[in-house]
Amino acid sequence: MNTVVASILESLQPRGWLRFDQFMALALYCPGSGYYEQKPDNPGRRGDYYTSVSVGPLFAELLAFQLADWLQPLAARTGPDTTLHCVEAAGHDGRLAREILEWFHQNRPLLARRLRYILLEPSARRRDWQRATLGPWAACVDWPGEPAELTDPTAPVWFPLPPRSVRGVIFANELLDAFPIRRLCWNARARHWSEWGVTWQNGRFTWTLLPDPPEWVRERADLLEQLGFKLPTALLDLLPDRFTLDVSPAAMGWWQQAAQSLEEGWLVTFDYGLDAEECLHPARSRGTLRSYHRHRLAPDPLDRPGQQDLTAHVVFTALQQAGEAASLQTVLRQPQGRFLSEIARRWAEQSGGQLPWDPARLRQFHTLTHPDHLGHALHVFLQRRGPGA
Repeated sequence: MNTVVASILESLQPRGWLRFDQFMALALYCPGSGYYEQKPDNPGRRGDYYTSVSVGPLFAELLAFQLADWLQPLAARTGPDTTLHCVEAAGHDGRLAREILEWFHQNRPLLARRLRYILLEPSARRRDWQRATLGPWAACVDWPGEPAELTDPTAPVWFPLPPRSVRGVIFANELLDAFPIRRLCWNARARHWSEWGVTWQNGRFTWTLLPDPPEWVRERADLLEQLGFKLPTALLDLLPDRFTLDVSPAAMGWWQQAAQSLEEGWLVTFDYGLDAEECLHPARSRGTLRSYHRHRLAPDPLDRPGQQDLTAHVVFTALQQAGEAASLQTVLRQPQGRFLSEIARRWAEQSGGQLPWDPARLRQFHTLTHPDHLGHALHVFLQRRGPGA
């Protein structure tokens, strides 16, 4: 029995079940043996899924070009001794950080001198991967806070930066869709939201509906309201029994803390996601939870905990509300293809109409932006805080 399974079975006691977010947290982040703890090359050809970073260096180069455009006005408004921040959340093996730092030093050397790169990484093992990948660039990077275990989704979200401490950009690439989710399902007969949990039967993990004491029913309804779901009676009358919503209070909490830490600048995520209304589409009656193994959609998210990826769509409505509650302005939500294409257009203008790309980078651009690849499914969500806000 592997460590992840043993940890989940131990957590099942004495009730005999776990909420799914607790199962997912252990399966992905169990120290030393969770899915994201096992090897640095989970993304990419030898892993279970592709990310924009694993496509090649062009994503980092386009993102760095955009980061520079955001940081330049801040640099112009502040003194030469003012540090500018680039905060990357959960940089996995550190490849994106290295490629961004290389681009800045080659293309924006004056800005690079004022830039401090910060990696938000709670895992001691992944910090070691990042330092190894960064090599000499590690001297340009800070890892704030002590490493922490993230196996308890009810604990405060790990975000070690204090309020109003960042002047620059905070960004995450496919992080929030890997935060633990709760699986709420509509009980048509009782007309309230029940919840899916996990139990152990006949030598395997299986789904089970959790108890419905009144206080838990109220908490679930309140949670959906906090996450931006407007559920009038007329809509609930149409929902089929066991219609499932996959929601992540942890993702909303992380975004809220990130928004509060921003003194001036930009907060952005690249993620698979929907707004609350889109989550209620009849085609999504089973929720958005997916599991991946060796680049294939795996049939059972409860199978092989620690050995397959688990992901669910971000609810952008929840992020928008959390950011705006912290006085951030919502700028855009759009497909990644459109966002990166606009960056490429501006880059071409600055390069005299010709982009300095070889055939390999042109192929990468196609993968990053084409609707049949990463261009449509991945979305960019962006908020900002202006000077004095």
